[in-house]
Amino acid sequence: MEQFITVERARELILADVKVPLSLEKVDLLAALGRILGENIIADRDLPPLDNSAMDGYALISADSENAAVKPVPLPVIAEIPAGQFWNGTLETGQAIRIMTGAPLPAGADAVVRREYVDELGDKIVLKRVVAAGNDIRRAGEDVAAGNIVLNAGDPVTPAVVGMLAAVGVPYVSVIRRPRVAILATGDEIIDFHQPPGPGLIRNSNSYSMAALVIQAGGLPQVFPITGDDPEEVRKNLQAAAESNDVVVSSGGVSMGDYDYLKDVLGALPGAEIRFWQVRMKPGKPLLYGRYAGKSFFGLPGNPVSTMVSFEQFVRPAMKKMSGWPEHQLLLKKTQARAEFALPSTGKRRHYVRGRVEIDENGLQQVTLTGAQGSGILNSMVRGNCLVPVEAGSRGISVGDQVEIELLDY
Repeated sequence: MEQFITVERARELILADVKVPLSLEKVDLLAALGRILGENIIADRDLPPLDNSAMDGYALISADSENAAVKPVPLPVIAEIPAGQFWNGTLETGQAIRIMTGAPLPAGADAVVRREYVDELGDKIVLKRVVAAGNDIRRAGEDVAAGNIVLNAGDPVTPAVVGMLAAVGVPYVSVIRRPRVAILATGDEIIDFHQPPGPGLIRNSNSYSMAALVIQAGGLPQVFPITGDDPEEVRKNLQAAAESNDVVVSSGGVSMGDYDYLKDVLGALPGAEIRFWQVRMKPGKPLLYGRYAGKSFFGLPGNPVSTMVSFEQFVRPAMKKMSGWPEHQLLLKKTQARAEFALPSTGKRRHYVRGRVEIDENGLQQVTLTGAQGSGILNSMVRGNCLVPVEAGSRGISVGDQVEIELLDY
């Protein structure tokens, strides 16, 4: 067991345990959103399937317009083609056909002119400009060619990908399944939120913030009942959680108090291994990570902010890797902003302060703190939309510094 390690070393140990993504499952289009494709998708037809009009206008033969800028050219309109219909004739020179956006281009036509570029006079139009061959025509297969791979296994399913799946006629698709994550809150002082708290008791917020974070990270949370400060109860709930989930995440019970049993209980389970305990970060130092029954176990600190910050730094990346996301997309997105606050050096631990990044009057990003930064100040997360890491051993942050920030998804 390693102890009091860096954030990077902790992540390295955690991610090394995720050897391959989870198994595949078949889901419908909308259920695939936000997931990772597990199969290549091949187009069953050209998209678009036929040459068609890119605009509402008139299909014509471009050669008929070659002198239109000098001498307006009248053309009789011999037909109309709405979208979704097909005209069986052949356009002759000196003729035009009214055509709607998306309607198939008629035989003989090699250009479309927009309605606003002609004079419409009943059953004829008057051209006053040259129209180039191919103008405002979408060619068959210019988006997707039949037989080509249009989406690859490993691609994230975005709204555009959902649209493409529908366009190539794929109602169900294989994706990497969502991680199932057990959520346990520990402590005799914790009661559920619907109960009136008596003296010394506090409502359980951690289970619900963690469950929400699991959903946001693409997982399926299972919230277990509150676990009291009893070693046997802790053991039973840990084992039950591991039986039906891929990951177990608890809050509380991992520090050095007389009633902090998690480390001892986990270490005593058959086949369990504790990888590390304590990380050089603030908040979140008393953090436990281990393996049991082939599952990852995260013992997060009990203070609400410590729980959430630790989740973002360690549990989220593990879940994303299990879900098939590439290495460069496992962590929170980073950017730069101008600090509107000052903070002293943080000593031997990296300090994740909660901030709010906004755009100033010059269009530049600036970040402010969200108030008191104690690990029990949940409001600092409510008001924040980013974390600002202050490195261990640094001089701290001065007003005006360009600082790196980690963007939260909320």
